[in-house]
Amino acid sequence: MKKIFVMLYARANLGDDLFLQILLERYSNVQFYINIDKEFSHIVKNHKNVTIVEKQPETFENRKPEEYDGYIYIGGSIFMEGGTVYNIDSHAEKFMEKCKEKNIPFFYISSNFGPYKTEEYVNLARRIYSNCNEICFRDRYSYELFKDIETVTYAPDAIFTYNIEQTEKQKNTIGISVIDLSIREDLKYLEKEYYKTLSSNICNYVDNGYEIALISFCKYEGDEKAISKLKKHIPKHYLDKVHVIKYNGNIQKFIDKYKRIEYMICSRFHAMILSAICKQKMFVMSYSKKIDNVIKDLEFSIKTLDLHELKENTLINLEQFKKTQNIDYIRQASQGQFKKIDEYFA
Repeated sequence: MKKIFVMLYARANLGDDLFLQILLERYSNVQFYINIDKEFSHIVKNHKNVTIVEKQPETFENRKPEEYDGYIYIGGSIFMEGGTVYNIDSHAEKFMEKCKEKNIPFFYISSNFGPYKTEEYVNLARRIYSNCNEICFRDRYSYELFKDIETVTYAPDAIFTYNIEQTEKQKNTIGISVIDLSIREDLKYLEKEYYKTLSSNICNYVDNGYEIALISFCKYEGDEKAISKLKKHIPKHYLDKVHVIKYNGNIQKFIDKYKRIEYMICSRFHAMILSAICKQKMFVMSYSKKIDNVIKDLEFSIKTLDLHELKENTLINLEQFKKTQNIDYIRQASQGQFKKIDEYFA
């Protein structure tokens, strides 16, 4: 049985936990190893083919390639210059060179590149990507930057491969995935307008007979804190029609609630992906080019509001919520994220 080390953002974030679950279930005959803090270890408790390794470095520094038969890094925004996740540096370059020398495979799954500031960062990325076995981007913008490199490929986000059993929607329900703008340098100045806008829309929806679900995808990244702040902006007599759905590590329990909602305001990237899979009517509040790029790539016929252009009390009418039309084709195309790894494990 092959021993494969998986690198990912393991902080009980729904999107990344779905990445991991898809990987573990797709390759059930492979033994995976991950580095994860004890407080988040519950996300893998139901999987037998994964082992938690303690004291394993999160970065490439001091990592020895020969410890495992191969490596998979699965994650979305892992290549941001100046970001908090350091995946493009001299240590990563040396590690990838050693992997290639020793014929130890390394795969990147479902990522996007940027934002970046310097050509030096791009050139270092080019050298790293040239030495890995494959990097499959989830957006064409990233792919176009590096498409001349043989190991660079493209397919829609890996979570499109996740199977969700369709169910009848609960009528007159609207979900809102809430994010914490205070931790995003380019958006924190809009925090007050963001809460006021959502609050005014919630009041309008309740007045028209709708029930509201405020949805947290990741407590660690402040979603629950943002929901608490938002509720303070909602008049008390409306709160009876507002409830909260929190992701706490139980994927199935969360999705069982999520998929029943009729309309969805998506701020989280993977809220948009899940709503497409669940065939919900959605409206996207976009905080990043990574969201805009994917909407363009996949020709989603949905309405969006750029949070950078947010104006207080912007009204989001139900007529603006739309379903995606080509989801079955996209789901099939997303299998490309795993094509090379499928061949390796065959």
